[in-house]
Amino acid sequence: MRLLITTQAVDLDEPVLNFFHRWIEELAKRVESIEVICLKEGEHHLPANVRVYTLGKPSSATTSLGFIARIKYTLRFLSFAWKLRDTYDTVFVHMNPEYIVLAGWFWKLSGKKVALWYNHPARPWSLVVASWFADIIFHTSPYAASAYYAQAKRMPAGIDTDVFKLIPVERDRSEAYMQGRITPDKRVHVALAALRELRKSTDARLTIVGPLLNPVYAAELKQEYASELASGAATFAGSKRNSETPALYSAAGVAINLAEAGHFDKTVLEPMACETPVIVGSPAFAGLIPEEWVVDGTDSHALAEALARLIALPEAEYRALGSHLRAGVVREHSLTALADRLAAELKSASDAAPRSVL
Repeated sequence: MRLLITTQAVDLDEPVLNFFHRWIEELAKRVESIEVICLKEGEHHLPANVRVYTLGKPSSATTSLGFIARIKYTLRFLSFAWKLRDTYDTVFVHMNPEYIVLAGWFWKLSGKKVALWYNHPARPWSLVVASWFADIIFHTSPYAASAYYAQAKRMPAGIDTDVFKLIPVERDRSEAYMQGRITPDKRVHVALAALRELRKSTDARLTIVGPLLNPVYAAELKQEYASELASGAATFAGSKRNSETPALYSAAGVAINLAEAGHFDKTVLEPMACETPVIVGSPAFAGLIPEEWVVDGTDSHALAEALARLIALPEAEYRALGSHLRAGVVREHSLTALADRLAAELKSASDAAPRSVL
């Protein structure tokens, strides 16, 4: 099978999407060749059967695209899809249904099978249109908007459990860790409010890792929680490379994720793989995380209570919980399991591909 992948970034330094580099590496072991079209290209070290083509957005750019840039990148994308047409027979679109909106008609007419990975609660018009052309729509959360389509398939999340594992560093049970985009939908404000309540009876601290993508929201947080930030009780640590986070997870006492149900964030499963207990707001993790550690993601008091219970947990119970959580990730959501499933699903679709009419 010859695969075309479209994605936002192929960049080991990209703060949110750097994990996708490992996905490409693992898929490359299971297919004949991979062509990757990405919006921006940075540092990467990929196998010889992988070729990367960039639409040209600078790897350092963080702002949204302007109208002229969108036109330029659209034309460049369509040009690549056409020029490379004889080098791939199956298309895997990662997270951006817009690529299928642009080229889905061409791929269908040329007999390509199309798969979309989309794992978000939002149901934009681009997802609706992409669903007309996509043969498979992959998701990990049963609450994702994509989960309700007839061609939907639930998949493992793809955690590299050889990288994400307990690192022998000193762990601080009183430190809470939160990683991801600093945006309102991640409910960082709820975590900070819980910290303020918890600080009345403990010396708990909160480290927040991730890019400040919403300047207004970030400014509001820094103003509201200026005293916690000034005292060091709360810290905005900025973005970290994927290779740095296993040690950070391993040093924390608990990881927090308050994203809503449609998300199935890797930043929940990664600390679990590092044997760090987690408290989450999404019921999508039911069955994988004990019920007592799933809270209302909008309720800072409930979060503070859960954090207090976890901090007070006897050491033997704490370690047993960490081991249990890692075992669940290894069993159900490892990168190997994902790559095997993806390759099998994509190959099955490719084998059933119709004849091209172009």
